[in-house]
Amino acid sequence: MPDASKKVPSQAEIEFLAYQIFLERGGEPGHDLSDWLAAEEQLRTRSEAEAPVAQRADTTPMRKSAAGA
Repeated sequence: MPDASKKVPSQAEIEFLAYQIFLERGGEPGHDLSDWLAAEEQLRTRSEAEAPVAQRADTTPMRKSAAGA
């Protein structure tokens, strides 16, 4: 089941970032799929990084050990 707290990038966001990647690469044709996939990955990573800590699945509270207290 998809996690509703994760923001799914829109097609417009992916298109914009993929085009930016294309331009940064010098506008060389033939890499449209890799640009698109890179844009999707970057946007997903950004949205996960911007999610509140309580919503992140990868965040585990740290506990102090009794010996270190």
